[in-house]
Amino acid sequence: MRTKRTFLLLEVLMAIALVAVFAAPLMRWPIKHYRSQINRLEAFELQRAADWTFTEIKELLYKEAIPWEKLPEKEQIFVQTLTDIQIQVPNLTARTIHRSYTLKCKGEKEGIHGEIFRLYRVDIDLGAPKPYRYRVLVQRIPEESKK
Repeated sequence: MRTKRTFLLLEVLMAIALVAVFAAPLMRWPIKHYRSQINRLEAFELQRAADWTFTEIKELLYKEAIPWEKLPEKEQIFVQTLTDIQIQVPNLTARTIHRSYTLKCKGEKEGIHGEIFRLYRVDIDLGAPKPYRYRVLVQRIPEESKK
């Protein structure tokens, strides 16, 4: 009788080992899927932060917080940093993002009433592999028209 109990214990240990061996590959897919979902959520948060940053830059341009003289002319570049922000993905700690942007003048034209229009490419750097790219049109109204 003792030999039967020994084999029974050995069979149970082998069954547990087989379940562990076959369960490991089955656990990889949910973990891989979870990580990809977290990466997607982070990418969405970065895109949202880039859109928000672009609205801040447009506000600076429209309120003339950046003087017209400092804005780059054709094929010149203007680089500026902004305050850091934090992005939060659910169930993860908040991550601090360093923000900067580059303005590059793509073209300039004069309007009928003497106003100047410049098209700028705005590249927003949030630490992603590629910058987030936008375009904005800025207008300078002549001084005599402002009065």
